[in-house]
Amino acid sequence: MEDNISKIKDKLDVVEIISGYLKVQKAGMNFRARCPFHNEKTPSFYISPERQIWHCFGCSAGGDMFGFVKQIEGVEFPEALKILAQKAGVTLQHFESAVAVDVKEKLFEICEKSAKFFEKQLWGGIGGGRALAYLRERGLADGAIKDFRLGFAPDNWQALTGYLRESGYQDGEIVSAGMAIRRQSAISNQQSAIGSGIYDRFRSRIMFPVLNIGGQVVGFTGRIFETQNSKLKTQSPEAEPAKYINTPQTMIYDKSRILYGLDKARTEIRRAGQCVLVEGNMDVIMSHQAGVKNAVATSGTALTQEHLRLLGRYAPNVGFCFDDDRAGALATRRGIGLALAKNFNVKIIDIDDKDCKDPADYVKKRGQDWSQLVAAARPALDFYFEKVKKNFNSASPEDKKNAIASLAPFIKRLVSQVEKSHWLSRLSFLLRTKEEAVAADIAAAKDDLEVYEAAISEGAENSTGPAAKQADTPIVADILTETLISIILNRPALFKDKLKNSEINFLNSEAAEILGKLAKMDLTSFKFGEFVKDFNQDSALKLEFANLKAQETWRDFKEEELLEEFANVVNKLKRKKISADLLSLEFEMKEAESLKNRERINVLTAKFSKLAKELADK
Repeated sequence: MEDNISKIKDKLDVVEIISGYLKVQKAGMNFRARCPFHNEKTPSFYISPERQIWHCFGCSAGGDMFGFVKQIEGVEFPEALKILAQKAGVTLQHFESAVAVDVKEKLFEICEKSAKFFEKQLWGGIGGGRALAYLRERGLADGAIKDFRLGFAPDNWQALTGYLRESGYQDGEIVSAGMAIRRQSAISNQQSAIGSGIYDRFRSRIMFPVLNIGGQVVGFTGRIFETQNSKLKTQSPEAEPAKYINTPQTMIYDKSRILYGLDKARTEIRRAGQCVLVEGNMDVIMSHQAGVKNAVATSGTALTQEHLRLLGRYAPNVGFCFDDDRAGALATRRGIGLALAKNFNVKIIDIDDKDCKDPADYVKKRGQDWSQLVAAARPALDFYFEKVKKNFNSASPEDKKNAIASLAPFIKRLVSQVEKSHWLSRLSFLLRTKEEAVAADIAAAKDDLEVYEAAISEGAENSTGPAAKQADTPIVADILTETLISIILNRPALFKDKLKNSEINFLNSEAAEILGKLAKMDLTSFKFGEFVKDFNQDSALKLEFANLKAQETWRDFKEEELLEEFANVVNKLKRKKISADLLSLEFEMKEAESLKNRERINVLTAKFSKLAKELADK
C-alpha cells in the first residue's frame, strides 16, 4: 500500500489536483482559493507546492492530496487511492484481485448499458410514450427526466436480456448484475412463454437508475406507473406485482450503503450544511426540480447507520420529510432516533396540506413554495413536543403517561447532556412533575425505536457522524496554539531567548514538546524540513499547517510586530488555561458543599480567589 501511495505522490502535484476542483491563485510561494468545505468570501484555503499539503485557516481542514480527494469526493481512503491512481496512471499493486476488479467492471458495464437501453425505450420504444406521459402528468419536466436518466422497461420477458446477450455478456453476468432472473427448472404453463435460461427482472416499469457516489450506475428501482399494470399479462412468478422492484444485493449494489440522488446532491448538501432526506425517488427529482438540490432518498429501505455515516461526511444537519402515512411516520421516528444518537441536528419538514402525501405531490401543487417549507423546518424534538402539547390535560395521568412514551425514545438518544437536561426540564414543566420523577420514567419507558438499538450502541462507541468526539484532542490543533507556533516558525531566531525563559505550563504535553525542542536548538540555522522529521505523522501534519500559516499570515510583519503578536497569543492562552481551571474549581466547590466539607471548601475558595485575581490582572 505504501508503495502505491509513493508512486502516486511522485507523479502528481497537490496544486494540480486541487485546481481540478477549485479556482486557485498564486500567492507568493503558495497558492490560495476559496475553501470548498465552508462558506467564505475571502480566500483562506492555502496550498503549499513545496510541502505538498493544503490547509484552510478558516475551518482548520487540511491534509495531503489524498485527504483533499476524500473530503471533496466524499469517499473513504481506498476510493481516493483509486481516483488518484487513475489520474497518475498507476496500476495499484496488492489492492484488489484482478479477478474481482474484472467482475465488478463487467457489472458496471451491464448496468450502464441497461440504463441507456431503458432511456432509449422511454423516448422512442413501444410503451415508452405512455410512461413519458405519466411522468409529465406527475409534474416532471423533460430536463429533470433526462438529468436523472429515467427510462422504461418494455412489457417483454427478454427485451433487455436479448440486448445484453447481443452486446456480448453471458447469462451469469447479467444475473449477477441484478438485471435478470434465472428461470425455475419446473416450467408451468404460464411460465412457458419465458423460454429457457433467464428472463428480465424489470418489465413494464418506469426505471430509476441508482448511481454510486462516483456517478456509476449500480442498480435500479422499477415502478409500476398505471392501473393496468396491476393486471399485467404476466406469466410472472409473483401473484400480484409489487409497486416497486429494486435491484437485489450485488457486488456493486448494497441498498443499505447507497442513497438515491447523493451523486447529484452532495455538493449542495455541503454548501447548505444540511441534507433533506425524503422517502422516494420521485420526491428527490421533484425537489431538485423545485430548486432544493440537497435532497436524497432512502429509496425503498429503512435509514441505516451506513446512510448516516455517508451523510456525516457532508453536513451535520438533516431534515426529514417522509410520506404522510403510518409507515412514513414510523420510518421518520426510527430515522430520527438513529440520527440523534449519531449527534446530527435533526429537523422535521412538515407538509401541512391534506392534498399532498409526500414532497413530490407538494412540489407539483405548490412549486417553489417547497424551498420555503424546507427553510421553515423545525427541530425534531420541538415538533414532537408541540404534538404532545396539543389537547394535553395536565390533570390526566393517562396524558402524562402518553407524553413520556412519545418523547422518551428521543430524549434517551440525545448525545449532549446539556440538551438532554433542557428537554427534561421542559417536559417536567409540562407535566407539573419533578425532574427526578420524569427522568426515572424516561429511563424505564418502553422504547419503540429499539430495533435500532444495536446500531445506536455501536454508533455511540464509534461515532463517525458530523460531531463525533475526539478524545484528548492535542492542544496543538487549537487555533491559538497553531497561531503561536506559526509566529515562532516565521522567524525562529527572533524567539530563542523567549523560548528558553518561557513557562509553558499553559500548553499540553504535545505543544510543550514542540516548544521544548525549539528551545534546545540553534535557531539561527533552523530548517523546518529537518525539524518536522522528529515528530509522528499526526503532529508533523499539524506542524506543516502551522508552517504554512507562518508563510502566509506573518509574511509582511516586522520583528516588533511579531513579538507583539507572540505576547498577545501567549496572554490569551494563559487566560484560557486560567478560565478552564476556574471552571473546574467551581465543580469541585459544589461537590465539597454537597458533602458539607468545610475545610475543603476553604482551600478551594482560596485557590479560586487567587486564580480570579490572576485572570483580572491579565
